[in-house]
Amino acid sequence: MHDSKLLDEIDLRIIHALQVQPRAPWALIGSVVGIDPVTAARRWTALTESGTAWIAAYPAADPSSVLAFVELRCEPGRLSAIVSEVITHAHVLSVNVHSGRCNVMLEALFADHDSLAHYVLDDLHSMAGVTDVIVLPVTRVFTEGSRWRLGALEPDGVRRLRESGITPPQLGRRYTLEASTAEVVDVLSAQPRISITELAAALGISATSARRRLNTALSQHTLLRCEVARFASGRPVHALYFARSSVAENSARILRTLSDIRLVATVAGPANVIFAGWFPTLSSAAAVEADIAARTPSLEIVDRRIVLDTPKLMGHLLDRQGSSTGVVPVRVSS
Repeated sequence: MHDSKLLDEIDLRIIHALQVQPRAPWALIGSVVGIDPVTAARRWTALTESGTAWIAAYPAADPSSVLAFVELRCEPGRLSAIVSEVITHAHVLSVNVHSGRCNVMLEALFADHDSLAHYVLDDLHSMAGVTDVIVLPVTRVFTEGSRWRLGALEPDGVRRLRESGITPPQLGRRYTLEASTAEVVDVLSAQPRISITELAAALGISATSARRRLNTALSQHTLLRCEVARFASGRPVHALYFARSSVAENSARILRTLSDIRLVATVAGPANVIFAGWFPTLSSAAAVEADIAARTPSLEIVDRRIVLDTPKLMGHLLDRQGSSTGVVPVRVSS
């Protein structure tokens, strides 16, 4: 098990800088954080080697793909085996084990609705110990972890970082993924900060072509996400909410402005808004709920669950402390 001590201010600032611009040069990161580039790089190496922080790269949805939350109800004696199986599935981005009627929630990306149906009806329903499956196709993602920030940097530093690199894909805007760009996405899954020279060698193309393909991937097809182990961040409570709203999109827009909320999505289901957040304590989560009730009176929270374990987060395998222990590169199921 990794050391779960809270991170110091310098580490938090480095992680925040990489959340804003995951491929920023160390000279810029050091300047914004207030340390020299060598120290910034050394600190980041220590964070990644311990699994306390990392950068995940995963494909954005294209015009035909389907993102869905899939809930599983499992027999108690089979829960561990089921989780061990689903975390190996490359199209399953994240897995959460939580309190509530269904034990496990998957977030998965499918090439189309037929692929979703095949996975649910043929794969999950035939899995030993799975007693029920609920599918919640996502209609729109309003914010997710690649947009969440620690809040450790000053606004000027955030602005400098944001203006220094490629603007990431807009959530909800979809581009057709070409095979040549898909190759870049696969490389980034394993090496998100790969250099142009290394990328050109990996793909067997010129540096000019590698730069062009990388720019296309980063601006249209790939989400880069600097993550941190939840327990080391000082926010050990992970809460997941199911809500109903007659004006779901308006409610979702309000939810995404709250600093504790890491995920907001509308879904096709009786509860048409799903959101989740990381909190320092259960009481702070309750305070955020009260704030949400005041801001969005049309939103009714119909279910709330505490996440007990996140064995997979956007392709990265995690231990019980939330530290990264390995990677299963994300690929769209077909």
